[in-house]
This record gives sequence, C-alpha cells and structure tokens, in this order.
Amino acid sequence: MDKDLLVGIDLGGTKVAAGVVDHRGQILAKAARDTQPERGPAAVVATINEATEAVLSQVKDGYSRLAGVGIGVPGLADVDSGVVLFAPNLRWDNVPVAAMLRQHREVPVYVDNDANAAALGEQWAGAARGVKDMILLTLGTGVGSGLIFEGRIYQGAAGYAGEVGHITMDENGPLCGCGRRGCLETYASATAVIRQAREAIESGRETSIKALAEASPKGLEARTVFMAAAQGDAVAQGIVDNLVRYLGLAVANLVNILNPEMVVIGGGVAAAGEQLLGPLRREVHQRALPGPAQSVAIIGAQLGNDAGIIGAASLVLRGRSPKFHVNV
Repeated sequence: MDKDLLVGIDLGGTKVAAGVVDHRGQILAKAARDTQPERGPAAVVATINEATEAVLSQVKDGYSRLAGVGIGVPGLADVDSGVVLFAPNLRWDNVPVAAMLRQHREVPVYVDNDANAAALGEQWAGAARGVKDMILLTLGTGVGSGLIFEGRIYQGAAGYAGEVGHITMDENGPLCGCGRRGCLETYASATAVIRQAREAIESGRETSIKALAEASPKGLEARTVFMAAAQGDAVAQGIVDNLVRYLGLAVANLVNILNPEMVVIGGGVAAAGEQLLGPLRREVHQRALPGPAQSVAIIGAQLGNDAGIIGAASLVLRGRSPKFHVNV
C-alpha cells in the first residue's frame, strides 16, 4: 500500500496538536493532548506518540500508509539531526526528539521551528499557495516569523535566521523576554497590546477597554482593544496605531532588504483583519521604497491553528531536500 499519509505535530508549551495530512495538504483527522512539559522530554515525546496514534486510528489503514512525521517546535532546532537545541517553553536543551520518537515508531521524523512550519503550511495550502518568496509574521504572545525563498525555508548560516520578533526598534524600549530592550515583539505582539491597555487602565485614562474586558469571559485580550478601537475609543485606537507604526517600520525594512512577493500576517492579533491590515499596508507603502512596496502583497493568514500541523507534515515531503517544492 502507498505511503500516502503524513502526520504533522504542532508542539507547544501547553498543547500537542496532531493531524493526519494527505499529499494535497488537507487535514484528514486531528487530535490534541496537554503537553505538560514539567514531566520531562521523555514524557512529552510519549504524549506526541499518543496523539499520533489517536489521529492515525481515525483514518483507514492509517498505520500502514504513514510516510513519516514532521514536528514544529517552539524553539531552535537542528533540522539535520532532529535535535531541539533550545525551547524555553518546554524547558528543553539539546533534546534528540526525532530519535526519541523513532523509538516509538520506525518512520522518518523531521523537526523544524514552529514558525517555520506555519510558514510552510501557508505556502503549501494557505494564503501563500504557490508563492516562492514570502515572509510569515505571527502576532501572538510574541512575534514569530518564517522566511521562505525559492520555495524553501531560509535557515541562515547556522540555522538562526528569521528572528524578526527580535529586531531592535528602540534600544531604550520595553524589556523583552529575550533579555534585551525594544524588540519588535514588545510593540507588535498580543502581549504588548495587553500591556499597554493595562497601563492605560491603571493610569486612570478614560477608556471603554476595562468594561469590555470585564464583560468578556476571557477578560482582557488583544481583540478587546481592537473592539474598543472599532467603537471609537481614542485610547484603544492609540494602542492600535502604535502597533501598526512599529510593525509597519519592521515590515518596510524587510520589504526593502528581501523584496518578498508576499508578507502574510497570522497569529491572534491578525484576527482583526482589515482593521489591522489596511493601515499596515499604508504604513509599509509610505516607508518602503516604491519598487519593493508596489510588488509586495500584505495579506492575512488563512489556515489559523492548522498552519503548524500542515507545515510540519510538509517537512516529510520535503525530506530536507533542497530540490523539493511542495507547491510545484
């Protein structure tokens, strides 16, 4: 029987999301488990295997049709060895996750950063389908990013490329989780939006953000601020404008330097849609050089939380081969 099924794993600090994906990039079955990283790497890998078993059992002849497993991890990975070099949310250092998973199931296992996986997912089956030169920015707890050029992830000389979230926007800016100040993600992430909203509320500024947050079962979120801005709240609009300004500066610089065909904006903040994307396009067009600004499309991601699963699965097809393009 043909090995026509792929398993993609989106490994996060709180959740392991698994999916069976076919060779067209369509998810056939999904399952999720709690990560519980405090149990240690061996237990987490056992959970990955359990989630893999759960999704394969939902597809006819799933076990015999499995071609391999791809994993997107929240940290730095050596894509050649399948070792997770550093993943702070998992508390992992130099964990040979690919070799450990092969002890459970003897199939090829491929590993890459989760933002890279999400970019591959959007390129294969999402907003950037068929695009060979693109950048994905995910605006969530931080700012994740994946760079794809000539149809392949750009890893850089030592595999560290793509840390767009840690571009320095202001050397005297807010302290970032990386230990440095003024990184892009201290201005353009959901965390940054919430921080600024709390500061405004605590300072006594007149804003509807607090009332909207108290009325929501999830409390204060980035979407709360965008909702208040859409209703005409000046404080909320100022926070949104601040995000757009800094994100626009970063994207304009990327567009000038790299001349991508497309920039895809994903993550929770991107749920604001045109409320974010429209002003962002205007900001980039004002700040980038005319040529690259006119040639780039700035659009929202399409796959949502499935991008990581689909992109991780595509690692199996690519097999780390420099000649393979899933979109051809």
